[in-house]
Amino acid sequence: MIKTLTSVGNSKAVILPSEMVKKYKLEKVIIEETDDGILIRSAVQNTNFQKAIEKLRKNKAALYKRIESQANDPETINYYAKSSNNFSDVDLDILEE
Repeated sequence: MIKTLTSVGNSKAVILPSEMVKKYKLEKVIIEETDDGILIRSAVQNTNFQKAIEKLRKNKAALYKRIESQANDPETINYYAKSSNNFSDVDLDILEE
C-alpha cells in the first residue's frame, strides 16, 4: 500500500485506513527503524506469543552480528577449511535468502 505523507505542524503523518485500524485493533503504535526500512506495529502486546515475537525482533540484529563475527574468525575459517569438517551440522532452516 502506498500512502502520501500529510503535513501536521512541523511534522509529517501517515493516515492509516480505518479498516486496517479496526483489523489490528490499533490505538497506539510503535514506529521503529529496521534494516529494511520503517516498521509500524501495534504497541499493545496482549499474548505471550506477541511478547515472544517482540523479544525475537530485538535480538535478531545482535544475533546476526555475532554470527557474522564468528564466521569471520580465523579459527572458524580454519576449522571449516578442512574437508573433514563440513556444514552438515548446520540447521539450514535458520539461513535466510
